[in-house]
Amino acid sequence: MYKVYEPTTDTLLVTTSLSESFLRISEFLNAKGMIPGDILGTSDIRYHIDSATFLAMIESNVTLLKRLNTAPSGFMISGQRFGQTQSPQSGGSKKGRTKKTTGFSGKSAFKQSYKKFGGNENWN
Repeated sequence: MYKVYEPTTDTLLVTTSLSESFLRISEFLNAKGMIPGDILGTSDIRYHIDSATFLAMIESNVTLLKRLNTAPSGFMISGQRFGQTQSPQSGGSKKGRTKKTTGFSGKSAFKQSYKKFGGNENWN
């Protein structure tokens, strides 16, 4: 349980997640006219964080960074989605490298697609 206390209104908000705590206090302060917009855009707020909350924030950030470091990049995901395979990064010889297969190869494929969707038969 996470508790957020706002002293000027003597309000205590209790939530089950840290992110929800920040969301609720932001909504509360905005609804009361105490901040314009959201809590992230306001520099007038002082935070007092207990050690358990601080550790939870650090653990959450570390977990997120680990996931980002091990997750496939957008390029890898796109390559997999379009049937491309990765070629080895060895220098010199082309031997042993895998060919990229995209399902669309050059002028002839474009010409066929153009015709398929009602294009001119005499297109060069």
